[in-house]
Amino acid sequence: MKEQGFTSVPRKYLLVYMSSRESSYHKVTIKQKGRDKAMKPIRLAVVGGSSYYTPALIEVLNETDLEVDLVLNGRSEEKLSDVAKVCRNLAKPSVRISTSTDLRESLAGADFILQQVRIGGMRMRAEDERFPFELGIIGEETIVPGGASLAARTIPYLKEFAGAVREVAPKARVLVLTNPNNMVIDYLNRYEGINAVGFCDLPTSLLKGVVQAITGSAGDIETVWRDLSFKYYGINHLAFLGDVKYRGEMVDIVEIAPKLGLDPKLIETLELLPVSYLRYYYYTSTVLEEARKKPTRGELLYEVELDLAKQYRESQGEKPEALGRRQVPWYRDVVVRYINACREEGKAILVTTNQGAIPDLRDDQIAELPVNVVRGEVQRIHQGKLPLQIRGLITSVADSERLIVDAVAQESANLFRQGLIAHPLVREVDKAQRVMERIKEINDLNWL
Repeated sequence: MKEQGFTSVPRKYLLVYMSSRESSYHKVTIKQKGRDKAMKPIRLAVVGGSSYYTPALIEVLNETDLEVDLVLNGRSEEKLSDVAKVCRNLAKPSVRISTSTDLRESLAGADFILQQVRIGGMRMRAEDERFPFELGIIGEETIVPGGASLAARTIPYLKEFAGAVREVAPKARVLVLTNPNNMVIDYLNRYEGINAVGFCDLPTSLLKGVVQAITGSAGDIETVWRDLSFKYYGINHLAFLGDVKYRGEMVDIVEIAPKLGLDPKLIETLELLPVSYLRYYYYTSTVLEEARKKPTRGELLYEVELDLAKQYRESQGEKPEALGRRQVPWYRDVVVRYINACREEGKAILVTTNQGAIPDLRDDQIAELPVNVVRGEVQRIHQGKLPLQIRGLITSVADSERLIVDAVAQESANLFRQGLIAHPLVREVDKAQRVMERIKEINDLNWL
């Protein structure tokens, strides 16, 4: 889940989008419709429940009428205990919290499993984002090559996770925040036979930003789904809005571009609105130049987590002040909305198998898609063929990530190299080899 804005040219457009995303983060009450009688409690297991940001999930659950038996799973008993104290102090009586460091015990009987583990923590994220810059390549935790490094140490863990799901919670719906989201969802679906879906707040943040740019006020996610219609093309962290209409009227996306922190020339050229991560592809040289002058996002968040660790230890169950330094809109805008939709109905943008929604991608490739969710059934909304100006970029990155998943799953150095040279930010075979050497060193991989 991401916080950074859209870096573009000229400089006045740098990081404006970040502020628009955070300003639209406010309380939204989530309600279920048409309930004539109380529904039974749901059992929700959170793997990576010792994340310092888990209290934000509790706050959103408090705003619903869901009855939840919540199991927080974490590997560190001390950290899990610190986080659980804060969560219990925040939780309403309808949210009952237990904890366990045992994965199978945590998953047993779950209706929903939220996977939010970050293998290697923020310290390893910082390494994934720093080493590409040393090689003259963009560094970001979900984008190759940093994303390839994260996948190389995350996929082996997912084998264990998937085995536990099949053993003790085979009917559970598996929801994924873990990055790199495209590759995690691809691996779980193709290699483990688990119909997992992924979540990201970038799409809804862009949609809310569009509403705010039009109306001048921050719209909540309910307003977005009621008032906007659009086409959505792409994969996680590489997607575009097209044919945007507000209350049935076509939106002049070039006119609103500056309010979103986007360069009007780019929007005029694309005739589409990109999510913020497209800066890495359309302004690569500028991003590289800027990045060399400052810490990476991972390095900044690692420092925040050091402060959080200290505050949690000293908090005695009170919510740490440092939590306010990072917004976490994904629980409100996507995760809990999806859980609610599985009980009733609702709209969402999910990372899931394509199944024909975008004809330019294979049916079993991963796409980020608008869907209707009706009592747990995901109904993909057909988006049509990719516009020519973005088709090559999306398909090449999708193919690159698929090759990297195959490489890690099969422990194949050659497939890994293929995945790197298929990616538009790497391409060169000598550069790919240097990337592989650094990833092998960082993650201590014998097969690479």
